[in-house]
Amino acid sequence: MVNDTLVQGYILALFVLANLAFLNQRLFLLIPVVRAGERKPFWFRLVEWLVWYAVGIGIGLYFENAIGGIQHKPWEFWVVTLFMFGTFAAPGFIWQYQLRRQFSTR
Repeated sequence: MVNDTLVQGYILALFVLANLAFLNQRLFLLIPVVRAGERKPFWFRLVEWLVWYAVGIGIGLYFENAIGGIQHKPWEFWVVTLFMFGTFAAPGFIWQYQLRRQFSTR
């Protein structure tokens, strides 16, 4: 049986990874891509978000392999994980594109 804390920690890590692209103006938290005061283009955020998705899936596959081997997954599994990762990214997206504008106009 898998430890529940491990599963909860993994889901929390996915939530954090999903929001990283929207919480700063640097690429992968390190590389400055815009000048100070400017915003990172959306397509940079989308590419970064997809890379963070791949990192999260890689972590999950590592855990699965450590537990007992990687099982075959149909394409529906990958679609569900992508949409779940997108749902996890909603708070960061809303912060970057809706709430920051409201707070800066006041």
